[in-house]
Amino acid sequence: MKHPHIGILRVLTTENETVLMAHQNTLQEMFPHWTFSTRCIGDQWEGLHDEATIAAALPKIQEMGTQWAPELDGLIISCAGDPGVEKLRESVSIPVTGGGAAAAALSLTMGRKVGVIGIEEHAPPAYERILGAHFGGYILPEGIVTTNDLQTEVGKAAVVKAAEALKEDGCDVIAFACTGLTTAKAASLIYSVGLPVVDAVVAEGIAMDVMLKSRGWFEV
Repeated sequence: MKHPHIGILRVLTTENETVLMAHQNTLQEMFPHWTFSTRCIGDQWEGLHDEATIAAALPKIQEMGTQWAPELDGLIISCAGDPGVEKLRESVSIPVTGGGAAAAALSLTMGRKVGVIGIEEHAPPAYERILGAHFGGYILPEGIVTTNDLQTEVGKAAVVKAAEALKEDGCDVIAFACTGLTTAKAASLIYSVGLPVVDAVVAEGIAMDVMLKSRGWFEV
């Protein structure tokens, strides 16, 4: 049986192989029979964290995704802001997903008041749109400016503090609004807070699985 070849498009430019492959490694554990390839766009050393960095990245995502798509069976834009996802869906024939809408939707199966942690001033639009009345609040952890800050011990401690604050506010599930939290292995830290965690990279993998199955890809 032919297994799907999935492209993971990283919106963080990096020369660190461990960082580059972090999302692929997570998804490979979930879907061991899939084949994955990872590429990153250029000149986005701080990833996407504000309007300027998002605007700069969008044409790069569109170009890389369009050129890469003929080699793939599915494409994941591994970012919780879902940058370029809708536009790419209009221009390529394969399924395309990101991490944001997927994480928001999945979190609704795990709780009724969802606390969101990310690195932008506000949660990506998909979270409030999908969660609606179940949106329990958003926190940008103290001292976090870019995705690179999440990889430090200070940054990880700030993420745990944010999760604790959301729990105190009555949230019963935490959703990540930055895939850099996966690279930082933040979910394993937040489990100590006592709430379920929806990791955006895990969510985008689940979304891709559903999309592939809707097109007839079934593991046998």
